This record gives sequence, structure tokens and C-alpha cells, in this order.
Amino acid sequence: MSIITLSWSLPRPRLRGAAVSSWMTSKFAIAWRNYVTRRQLEELDDRMLKDLGISRAQAQFEASRPIWR
Repeated sequence: MSIITLSWSLPRPRLRGAAVSSWMTSKFAIAWRNYVTRRQLEELDDRMLKDLGISRAQAQFEASRPIWR
């Protein structure tokens, strides 16, 4: 009888040089997009929020989240 071991995690690639720069740029772009869209969400009126199907409290909660989440 043999034992089979499955590994679900993949090794994380090591980033060097331009890859690090590219990785940081993409993370910054995502954080900036989060910041901008959350500010826009905060500015929507109740009618627009209702069209989206979210409440004012949900919009305020989302807008208060840190940009990296």
C-alpha cells in the first residue's frame, strides 16, 4: 500500500529587478483604484445607492475600509 500526498500550495516565485517594480506598480494601482472608487461610492446619493442595491450604511462601511483591503 502506498501513501499519496497532495500539496495545494504552489511555491511563491522570487521577484527580482523589474519584476519587483512591476509587482509594486500593480499593487499601487489596485490600492489607488480602491481609494478612488470608494470616494466615488461615498459621494453617491440615496437614489443611486438604491439602484446599486446597497444601503447608505454599507456604502459608508466600504468607504471607510483601508485601501489595501
